[in-house]
Amino acid sequence: MKKTLVAIAALAAFGAQAQSSVTIDGGVDAGYQAIDYKGNKVNGIAGNGSSTSQINFRGVSDVGGGIKADFRVETDWNMGFNRANSGAANVDANGTNAAAGTFGNGEIRAGIGGNFGRVDMGVVNFNGLTTYLTGQPFSTAIGGGYGSIARVNQDGSLVRSDNSFKYTSPTMAGLNVTVYQANKQTKGANATDNFSSTLGRSDLAGSKEFGVNYANGPIAASYSTLKQDNVGVTASTTAGTTVNTLNTLGANYTMGAAKFFLLNQTNKTDTNSVNTAYTTVSATYTMGNYVFMAQTGSLKNKLTDKKSNITGLGVDYNLSKTTALYVRSESIKDDAAVVAITGFTAATGNVTRTRTAAGLRVAF
Repeated sequence: MKKTLVAIAALAAFGAQAQSSVTIDGGVDAGYQAIDYKGNKVNGIAGNGSSTSQINFRGVSDVGGGIKADFRVETDWNMGFNRANSGAANVDANGTNAAAGTFGNGEIRAGIGGNFGRVDMGVVNFNGLTTYLTGQPFSTAIGGGYGSIARVNQDGSLVRSDNSFKYTSPTMAGLNVTVYQANKQTKGANATDNFSSTLGRSDLAGSKEFGVNYANGPIAASYSTLKQDNVGVTASTTAGTTVNTLNTLGANYTMGAAKFFLLNQTNKTDTNSVNTAYTTVSATYTMGNYVFMAQTGSLKNKLTDKKSNITGLGVDYNLSKTTALYVRSESIKDDAAVVAITGFTAATGNVTRTRTAAGLRVAF
């Protein structure tokens, strides 16, 4: 639920009355989590068990003639570790430079829209995020395998790019298309200089994406193809050598209280260092205040001909339109050895990562 902070009425250039407003919205998600990183068990209070904790500042100005200008400034934060909200810059050459909790570390964009469609500029979400959310019900939280065997960008850690431009066509009969561009930057002063206030004096993978989205009646479908050029881009100390192509298809069908989902994704580099195919099917069922969800599927590593299987389960109990209690469970049997476990060494013979969460989600 959005809360209007400011509303301003003024005369536009041609005498029409323009309306401007700024709103704030978002949500918080926190609870108990128990995680088994292939034999390394940890538990405690953490966030994002079912959704991303964030606050958004949005503004819109009606400039007349059916044209509106708007902006979004998104800030995500860590609900379990304040040190993660310190504002330290990361060194990932493929995406944004702010750690969780830094002001404006999410999507930040300015855009203008009308009967021509819309144009957005800044740090804009990939259409692949829309595709991913269309194809499964667990968002980017526990249950969907996001960042491990499912992804939106090449390395599975980000859903947008710096220095980006996105055009979205008008929607006709439920159908629109998107075109996305972020120019490659390879002029970093040193191996860790992934950000500079001077345009171009940084390291950033080039991103080009084309997307198609359809939503009409009980059917929704989305397709995105994202190509990211890492050649010559320095992530830490070594320049990249590959071009990655990520193709994602997501669809869902609503039938009464039930909703059925399909997600298919291929991830491949031009050097054949990565070549995977991922498919899941999932469903939700709403019964009173309860929403039940389940997902199953697998990723095949075509380089080794091995598979990693995922099972996701969840239930929400809606206390109100904005507040819910939730439980999530996710298990990945990683025979294909594609799930990274930063900071942990897998126990001998253990290939399974499990995550379980129980918590509270509050939207505003």
